[in-house]
Amino acid sequence: MINKILDKDVEQIRNMIEEMIEETKIQYAESFAIIRDNKEVELEMVIEHDKIINDMQNQFTSVALWKIAKQKLIAKDLRLAIGGILITREIERIADYSKSISKFFTKFKPSQEHEQMIVELFQLVVDMLDTFSHLFHNNQNIDTAKKITELEIKTDAKFKEFYSILVEHIQKAKTSEQAKEVAALLKQLINLERAGDHLINVQEIVTFINTGKFIELKEYK
Repeated sequence: MINKILDKDVEQIRNMIEEMIEETKIQYAESFAIIRDNKEVELEMVIEHDKIINDMQNQFTSVALWKIAKQKLIAKDLRLAIGGILITREIERIADYSKSISKFFTKFKPSQEHEQMIVELFQLVVDMLDTFSHLFHNNQNIDTAKKITELEIKTDAKFKEFYSILVEHIQKAKTSEQAKEVAALLKQLINLERAGDHLINVQEIVTFINTGKFIELKEYK
């Protein structure tokens, strides 16, 4: 009977983490509609999803801490509870970036060149998020870590390329308003690059949950 209760506890923790990731993917899809289709009405949905994700993080933390305190979890299940708290924190930060980008596109109307920069980095982050679908129902192994690392490397390279271009655009801006818009765009690119870093952290935490060790993904490069 006790084992069945513990199994349900573990399954609940896993499901809550995966549901939060799926909710974030929905939020990013709503943000993409704002970027590509100028659907400003989606902003309210993005903001609402951000609130939902914040609540999901707080709820998960409360549940996980309760289970740590009340249940006699074995080592791997204890790592799941602790690691889950860390994962949900990373996902909540990633959701914040989606909201920030959505607000940017409702305030500014960037050029096609600048919009494409956002789209390229945005898609790489979405690809990384997709890799974590059904996080605990797929075999998370070295191949998954390699895929995440490869996507993060692409994200980092694109960011550096776009950063250099935008710095030049700021220097050549003819008005303060133009410079302000490019600077705001650069901030969003920085956010997307950070989102990639957060997703790298998620994979490292998953490895910790599975193995009991933190392994830096640079070892897979």
